[in-house]
Amino acid sequence: MSSRGRLEYRSRDERALTLALPKAPAAVRIYGPDGCCAALCLDLDASRGGAAAVEADAARLIAWLTARGARVVTDRAPSGGVHIYVPLRERVPYETAREVVEALAASHPTLDASPHRSLKTGCIRPPGSAHKSGGHQTLTMSLTAAYDVLRRPNGPEVLEAIRTDLAAEIAAWHATLSPTDPDAAAGVAAARPDIDEVPTGARRAIGARVRHIAETGQWQGYGYASASEARQGVITAAVAARWELVDVAARVADGRWPGLAALYAKYAPTRRHTSLAADWAKARTFLTSQRTAGEGGQSPAGRSHTSPSESLAGGSPPVEAQDDHDHIRTWRTLLRAFELHRLPGRRNHLARFILRALGEAAHKTGTRYVAFGTRSLAVATGTEYSSVAAVLRRLADEPGGWIDLIEPARGERADLYALTIPTDLTGAAADLRWDRGHAHALRPAFRELGHAAAFVFEAVEAGRATTITALVPATGLHRDTVTRAVEVLVAHGLLERSPTGLTAHPGRLRAVAELLGTLDAVTAQLRRYARDRELWRAYLARHDPEQREPSAGDVEDLWWPPGDAEDVTWTVGHLIARTA
Repeated sequence: MSSRGRLEYRSRDERALTLALPKAPAAVRIYGPDGCCAALCLDLDASRGGAAAVEADAARLIAWLTARGARVVTDRAPSGGVHIYVPLRERVPYETAREVVEALAASHPTLDASPHRSLKTGCIRPPGSAHKSGGHQTLTMSLTAAYDVLRRPNGPEVLEAIRTDLAAEIAAWHATLSPTDPDAAAGVAAARPDIDEVPTGARRAIGARVRHIAETGQWQGYGYASASEARQGVITAAVAARWELVDVAARVADGRWPGLAALYAKYAPTRRHTSLAADWAKARTFLTSQRTAGEGGQSPAGRSHTSPSESLAGGSPPVEAQDDHDHIRTWRTLLRAFELHRLPGRRNHLARFILRALGEAAHKTGTRYVAFGTRSLAVATGTEYSSVAAVLRRLADEPGGWIDLIEPARGERADLYALTIPTDLTGAAADLRWDRGHAHALRPAFRELGHAAAFVFEAVEAGRATTITALVPATGLHRDTVTRAVEVLVAHGLLERSPTGLTAHPGRLRAVAELLGTLDAVTAQLRRYARDRELWRAYLARHDPEQREPSAGDVEDLWWPPGDAEDVTWTVGHLIARTA
């Protein structure tokens, strides 16, 4: 339930459809990954005027639809609300479906158009679903009649008749979407990159406005004259950001970019990828034509900020670096082996991820000494910096613990910590076999899926457990918690069940993070902390001038998150690599 008492259907709770009726209130998505829907779902809400107003609107609406040849299915909620479904033989693009529903809502006050407004979150509670107030959504017609309508859905001519008679209302609705602020044209700017953004070098993140169009299909108000122009703008932005065609095609196919999929829905399914490839070629031609004559030096846009400098590659590491490497690997393995005993229970989940983040930072920089600001750790662990600061103090105050505070923060210099092996574990370190694989802080998808899911996925990914029974001791979680986490991970395609046990699919993590919207949360946190940083620098300039110009390498710039234009699908390692 939301703070306003409304029932919320969260993406992280989504499950595959089954024959069994869900015990809790459930809804189904209106739009598919292709950005289209198979029915108009008209939601008449009793909170908009009461049950009597709903009945009046429903009667008028059913009569109006029937007069245009439509066959409908209807149900009623215990609260007095009514759903009217108009099944369609051919799937309809988002923009077409939405404009029809918006036009109908203009003359039917109880009709809530919001379910059709979002490609990613629009859903409807179907007949038979449990209701939050008790009871169930109930058909207002016989099951036989409803089945017949679904078996013989409405043809394209019915939708065309509806749209023809609503032409004036649809035009009026579109008029309300005209740009009304000076920033509206920024969407065009985001999709028409500067000359120095010709696609060469490492991939970057595309602008938030362009991504909004790709995810929602809502291009009106961004300065585009048509849906096709908006579609080409998204493709051009992706090419300019050095993406590959396969990156965009995958997002169109798997539901991460249903808005862009909807913009291609006017083409036959067999021609959509061909049309996408043609638009891609147009975008490359356009950007190539924008190259300046001065191509002698490397463009700043072609410079990678996420790769170590060449001076660090090749050759044998110095003795000190090798010693630190061994120490870090030993520290990481000991932490994994003893954290359940040293840091038990849910209250220590954040501490375990903060230590993972510090371990990842140390591994990437090649030193056991880590100067890492609390805000950067907060981004890496999906929490707020005040919580990170409290946990760091507790960990550093433990005698013979996992970290020591070597030097407190001053000016722009972050706290300097050393990764330390607990004194009573030094003997165990001698015979330890190092863990294989990479160190990870909290990867973005698990901001939404939760710590328990992260621990379970980590254990399966590392090969420490492949069954629920084995996962219980491997993660230190209760069996019920492990079972729920596995169900969530399987539902999102991150784990796969087989006769031999569970298999992890880490390659799906980014896609799941995009689907759940956690990358937007990361971006918002980065921007908020970037503003904090500028305020702190301004304060130092006024009150502590000698700290304004610290020596190179000492400033917390090393640990501050990347700018808005850079990729935010990383863990801590990407933060570090950009400054290596």
